[in-house]
Amino acid sequence: MGGEVIDGVTINCPIETNSPIARANIDTIIKFFSVYLKDKPFFYSLWVDEDPEVVTPFVTTGVAVCHYASHKGWDAVKAFWDPIHDEMTGRFDWFVDAIIVGEDPNVIVTKSNSIIDVQAGATWGNRHVAYNGRYVQIFRFEDGKVKSFEEYYDTALLSAAYSG
Repeated sequence: MGGEVIDGVTINCPIETNSPIARANIDTIIKFFSVYLKDKPFFYSLWVDEDPEVVTPFVTTGVAVCHYASHKGWDAVKAFWDPIHDEMTGRFDWFVDAIIVGEDPNVIVTKSNSIIDVQAGATWGNRHVAYNGRYVQIFRFEDGKVKSFEEYYDTALLSAAYSG
């Protein structure tokens, strides 16, 4: 995986857009991945002030906080992210394989993968979890901040790694 490393995130694709709005939003996506599990206050500063949302459409019922939901509003968003940031330590490296900017520069799709090797805390059953994840993520922005984050991933792979 030998792409360009920006802020600790490996970008395995060209960043192609003529839109300054899309480019600024892509920079925010890179920051989003770069501070994942590392700087929770900065991570939260990347989000809108009002009504942020995390959408998890496909999930694994056996994994602690991963249940289908639209986690809308700060209480719900923090209930989703806090256990990840607070209770996982170890390696969580991100590799962005595609950045897709459509007609609306405030909607950007990424294809990414990760190398995960973490010790999870109580919410996650105090387990060691190691696997290589693959994702499609949809970021929606408002005024340069993340309004919503929607993620599709291989739940069978997560389930196998989590139960192992």
